[in-house]
Amino acid sequence: MAAKAIAIPYGSVLDADRHDVLGLVLSASLPLAVFIIANGMAHLIGTRPLFFAPFDVPFWAAAALHLGALPLFGVARWMVAGKGRAGRSAGWWVVGLMAGTIAFPFLVAPLDSLALSVVAMLLLVVALAAMARVAKISPRAALLMAPGLGWMGFSALMGLSFLSGWSPPFGPTNSQN
Repeated sequence: MAAKAIAIPYGSVLDADRHDVLGLVLSASLPLAVFIIANGMAHLIGTRPLFFAPFDVPFWAAAALHLGALPLFGVARWMVAGKGRAGRSAGWWVVGLMAGTIAFPFLVAPLDSLALSVVAMLLLVVALAAMARVAKISPRAALLMAPGLGWMGFSALMGLSFLSGWSPPFGPTNSQN
């Protein structure tokens, strides 16, 4: 009898949409957990993720910056998901962005430089669209997404600039002397 009086719905314990500290932690950690699971499955079939590291940025730093965006995207989704229909729609855009961010290093590994740059630019366009939708609901959540979009934009710009032979003003020059 006492068990029925204090019954806890166990399904709600893992609900990332709950608006308390546990929901915040779940929203931030679940995207990383999905990446770790995807990475483990990819290693089982022999695929390695590819992280673009421009200039002299070490591989581990590029991977950390790429993966560091996932908890920020998760928290931004958590901030807007409970704000009505528009918030849920913006939240699904962020989920799509997180899925693309998780899949990106695995999808581009076999691609050449041009295809890698095109995919990076497409992911950046999706990220900007998601950020615009999130900004309509919560400008603070959009600002939380900005570091991840900054890294995506920087890597996409560097990839395209390397392809075109253009050197940015702050980069090395390509003199023929």
